[in-house]
Amino acid sequence: MQDTEKKVTLKELEKYNPITIQCHDNPDADAIASGYGLYCYFKNKGKDVELVYSGRNVVQKANLQLMLKLIRIPLVHIPLEEADMHRKGLLLTVDCQYGAGNVTPLSADAVAMIDHHQVEMEDVELSLIHPGLGACSTLIWKILQDAGYEVTDEDGLGTALYYGLFTDTNQFAEIFNPMDRDARDTLPFDQSLITTFR
Repeated sequence: MQDTEKKVTLKELEKYNPITIQCHDNPDADAIASGYGLYCYFKNKGKDVELVYSGRNVVQKANLQLMLKLIRIPLVHIPLEEADMHRKGLLLTVDCQYGAGNVTPLSADAVAMIDHHQVEMEDVELSLIHPGLGACSTLIWKILQDAGYEVTDEDGLGTALYYGLFTDTNQFAEIFNPMDRDARDTLPFDQSLITTFR
């Protein structure tokens, strides 16, 4: 299946405030990096933005804990007993699709989703899905560029996105899309941090 016909842009999502960015339950490096990219963008636009995930488990893998700590990614876990609390503004799921089995459904005024997996949920109008990519980090890198937001590594964003792509493509062994290659070759990153995460 190709991209969804409705391709939401970051510019369109700027009309919302506050914005809650949600990674899938048990987030991996790609989900965390992608969420962080969107967090940096909307924070830069002066939005009241929060980066969250839910589910039974908190992040426990050592590489992910290091990623969160050393890049200072403000990812917050929402316990299941608090998941039914309604959120004002926009809920933006990233690296997953709202209503799918791998993400705890949160309630919000409006919902959008950005993902690189095959289309599962087709009833969310504000969506951008690009199934041909090896990582959601690549998609985030591309739409940040398209929105005129330069990805640097001052806030660790370049390193986060690079690591997200690295892990989701089996250390670049499964890169087939030219856009993934462009991201790999272009993203600024801190090699010492990548080595630490590994």
